[in-house]
Order: sequence, then C-alpha cells, then structure tokens
Amino acid sequence: MRKLLLSYSFIVSLVAAIAAPYVLDNVIAGASLTSSDQLPVVIGVLFVLFWVATLVVGVKFVPQGDAEEEPWVEDEDDLSREAGTVKWFNVTKGFGFITRDQGDDVFVHFRSIRGKGHRSLLEGQRVRFTVTESDKGMQAEDVSVVS
Repeated sequence: MRKLLLSYSFIVSLVAAIAAPYVLDNVIAGASLTSSDQLPVVIGVLFVLFWVATLVVGVKFVPQGDAEEEPWVEDEDDLSREAGTVKWFNVTKGFGFITRDQGDDVFVHFRSIRGKGHRSLLEGQRVRFTVTESDKGMQAEDVSVVS
C-alpha cells in the first residue's frame, strides 16, 4: 500500500508541478513563471512542495496495518521451542490456554502472541512457544502460529 501511495504521489506531483507554472502565468498577469531561465527552478520547487503535501496527506489517511493482518507464522521445523494446540482463547478477555504436546495446559495472554495490532488465537490452531514459570503457574511466551 505504501509503494502505491509513493508512486501515485510522485506522478500527481510531477504533473501538477509541470502544469502549475502555465496555469499561474495565465491567472497572474506578468508572473512570467514560464520564462526559459526560471522554468526548471519553478517546476522543481513546485514538485517538491506538491510531493511533500501528497505524501503527508496520504500517510495520514492510509491505514497503518491491514484490517485482516496475518499472524506471525513459522515453519514446523523449529524444534528449539515447544509445540501445542490452542485449547481455547477468549478474544474479549485476551487470554486462553494451549495444550502442550506433552499433555498439560499452559496459560497464554494476548501480549505473548507474536505480531502487531489485534493478536488472538483460534481454537485448534497449532502453535510454537516457550514456557516460563510465573507466580500463577506455567505461561506460554513468544507464541507463534505454525504453518
């Protein structure tokens, strides 16, 4: 999305910068912006101004992340971390439990899930994680979805 914004803002700025001196010459009598010695400088300055303006407006209105952001996914081959299956996850409360492949359940909090934005897990999803001991028991950390 950002590449598209950059491309469009460049094209719009270039067209506007080339057209503006001719339009202004017709609007402002005696402006002589299109005289041969000033034209490249005028176009250059206008291009930079238009480009900065379109980028600022574009960045302000382009969403920072996709609505359906992909979860952090890793390969099944990572054996340095434990594997398990999501037993349940309450999206509203932001926590749930993962059943380790060894059989016992481990608490998981949404902050322990890799990724940006809204982080959650689906029941039955395969995940990889590390386990830490907290004051309330075993907890999954650095949780990622297995592809």
